[in-house]
Amino acid sequence: MTARRRLQGLVAFALVSLVGCATWTGPRPAQTGDEAAWQARRAALQTVTHWSLNGRIAATGLFGFSGRVRWQQRGEQFVIDVAGPFGAGATRLSGSADQVEIRNAEGAWVTTDAQGDLQRAYGWTLPLAGLERWALGLPIPGQPARWVLDGNGRLLTLDQAGWTVTYERYTQPVSGPALPQKLLIDNGETRWRLLVDRWQLDQAAPA
Repeated sequence: MTARRRLQGLVAFALVSLVGCATWTGPRPAQTGDEAAWQARRAALQTVTHWSLNGRIAATGLFGFSGRVRWQQRGEQFVIDVAGPFGAGATRLSGSADQVEIRNAEGAWVTTDAQGDLQRAYGWTLPLAGLERWALGLPIPGQPARWVLDGNGRLLTLDQAGWTVTYERYTQPVSGPALPQKLLIDNGETRWRLLVDRWQLDQAAPA
């Protein structure tokens, strides 16, 4: 190989490297598992609009909380029941992302800032805007996100809306795709752990 050919090869390699650095905004597919499986899994999960889960949650950080949670999702509408040990602080959240009714032993009120109201009332809050999708193992549509996949095309980590979601374990329902069972949700100040004891898909997705 002549010196000129070697120089041309080096220049071409450098240009390809620069283009790669300029356009790469997420983990390389070779490092993030099965991209094709992820696309198929994502399409299947996006058809699931009616589901429920029962589980346990715990928070550490600026506040501490532990208890049980039951979440029922029906399209854009949800009902979330949260209670501490022996039913302490039992609270029901119902509504949609735009308007939520908060109900507890002292009464009920409607708010468009559920996260802020929960913080003021209890000292804890839930990332409601994202948790509906994150719980299924999906990013929020239309918002920037970075993720890492496993070899089966499932999320290992998801960074979105100021939170990092770590998927520590999945469970396989009787029908449908594997669903997250153990999640860690962290924004640097508050860390939530969610352990799902039971999933129910009322609108089953293909495996």
